Amino acid sequence: MNWNYPFDTTEYLFIFFFILVYIAYIIRTVRVARQLQTTARTLIIKLFLRSITFALLIISLLGPSFGETDREIQAKGKDIFLVVDLSKSMDAADVTPSRLEKVKFELNRFVQNERSNRIGIVIFSNDAFIHVPLTYDRAALELFIQSLQTDLLPTSGTNICGALELAFSKLMNAADPTGRSKMMVIFTDGENGSACSNTLYNNIRRFGVGVYSVAVGTKIGISIQQNGKQLMDENGKLVISKMDETFLKGLAAATRGSYYELNNTKNDVHKLITNIDQAEGTLVDSRTVTVVSNKYYYFLGAALILILLDVLITIGTFRL
Repeated sequence: MNWNYPFDTTEYLFIFFFILVYIAYIIRTVRVARQLQTTARTLIIKLFLRSITFALLIISLLGPSFGETDREIQAKGKDIFLVVDLSKSMDAADVTPSRLEKVKFELNRFVQNERSNRIGIVIFSNDAFIHVPLTYDRAALELFIQSLQTDLLPTSGTNICGALELAFSKLMNAADPTGRSKMMVIFTDGENGSACSNTLYNNIRRFGVGVYSVAVGTKIGISIQQNGKQLMDENGKLVISKMDETFLKGLAAATRGSYYELNNTKNDVHKLITNIDQAEGTLVDSRTVTVVSNKYYYFLGAALILILLDVLITIGTFRL
């Protein structure tokens, strides 16, 4: 027999209090019996019954395991490209401390929850680039996530379609003999997003690439700070950056994907992680292992039966 838990301080404390309480009970009962000038021999029966019950409860607490069973363990994996907007509008502070800083925090949380999947990062503004190729290296991913800044790319703007095309191309050409499930998670405010080509949408749907659009920011928007001053357009008007909900919902609908929001009042990243985990993955490993089963319930059941008998069976404590 094996034990799932060691005999530790908790069990010693239970035994100590059981003995302490029962000794106090016996002493009190013997004193009463002497005052009544009788004996309390029937205490032995109750003591024996309750000691067995207590021992069974301790055994069930330790988790006795015996008997072996075969169990199949399967590992399913996915290839996921995180597509991150690095346009100047991602510096907007309508999401605390800024849109991009909030995205970086959530990206780290996402990476930590997807350990069985290969993850890569595509960054974009007017142009798109591979920031991190598909990898299992969580330390490298976290390092490159921290390096994300809006001045990392030479030009500004928001060309979401170009970033999607690059991510799609890399997913389709990834060297992977198992044909893993493929996904793209887009973090952007959607500003200045123009409709993508029907060819891109058709290919995404045809090859079953999952698209998850995360809208970062608010519909009210906020001005953008640049070099300590508010950013102005060519006509000298204050630039207000707003999250383009319409475009991003349309993108999700066109790709048969999902739409989420990320701002100070709504954070759908937990829902995003749950949906990706529940999405069908491709089997990448399967093995059968032999495990022993925790049979604590046998001992717990026996202890409950003895407790019931203890309650139902009445034995006179004193012999008069």
